[in-house]
Parts: sequence; C-alpha cells; structure tokens
Amino acid sequence: MSASPENLIAILVMALAAMAAKGGGFIAMRWLGRYRFVNALLDHAPGAVLVSAAVVPLTQGGGAFVVGAVVGAALTRTVGGFTAGLFGAVGAVALARWAGLT
Repeated sequence: MSASPENLIAILVMALAAMAAKGGGFIAMRWLGRYRFVNALLDHAPGAVLVSAAVVPLTQGGGAFVVGAVVGAALTRTVGGFTAGLFGAVGAVALARWAGLT
C-alpha cells in the first residue's frame, strides 16, 4: 500500500485541525465551564481522526488489515491503552501478511 503526498497532507491537516479544535475547546471550557457533552466531544476528537485515517486501508487493503483492526480494537479494549492496541494491530498485520493473507 502506498499513499500519495496529497493524502498524507490531508491526514496531517486533519490531525492539526483536531488538535486545534481540542485546544480551543479546553480554552473555552475555562470560561464557559465543564459540560459533559463538551468533555466527551474533546475526549473523542483525536480518535475520530485516527479512525478516518484507518478506514481507507480497511476497505481497500484486504484481509490482513481487517485482522489488524480486530486485534487492535480487542487489545485497546482489554488492555486499556492506545499504545498496546497500536502495536498489536501493526504486529497482527505483519503476521497476517507473513502467513500469506493479503
């Protein structure tokens, strides 16, 4: 799988926009107060950007990426951390490709 420079720039701009929105939200929360909806929105904004970046390989990449997504989601849920899920997903994709799954 290869990515064109335009796609990489778009992903970078989306990540910067999510970080700017989250930072602006934290500044606004100082003046407006903390509401449950705003807290939930700010907690899930970076995850939404990562999911949008992962959708393309899942739909176009084949079975190895689906295996990686399932393993990553399971590890993130059970272990409780993004890092473990990320490394597990990358390792699962590598093992699935090594095993011959495309």
